[in-house]
Amino acid sequence: MPNVLTVRLPSSLLAKVDRKAAAMGRARAEHVRQVLEEDVAAGASRPRRFASLSLKGRYALGHGSDNAAVRRALARRAYEKNR
Repeated sequence: MPNVLTVRLPSSLLAKVDRKAAAMGRARAEHVRQVLEEDVAAGASRPRRFASLSLKGRYALGHGSDNAAVRRALARRAYEKNR
């Protein structure tokens, strides 16, 4: 017997899946299985990293320095410098 996977989806997403499966002439389960197989076959994508790791943690922003915060600080400083 095959393994069973249960997934909770919002009704709007389920309706989209059903429409796509019907348009491709597949049953819902067959469509979901095919999409999962294609995703797994594609392999693991490389995690996105901040382009300049040498800047990580370099700026004291006062509330943590995640990538988005560093980007905002750099953009703000570049804007102020070029005024």
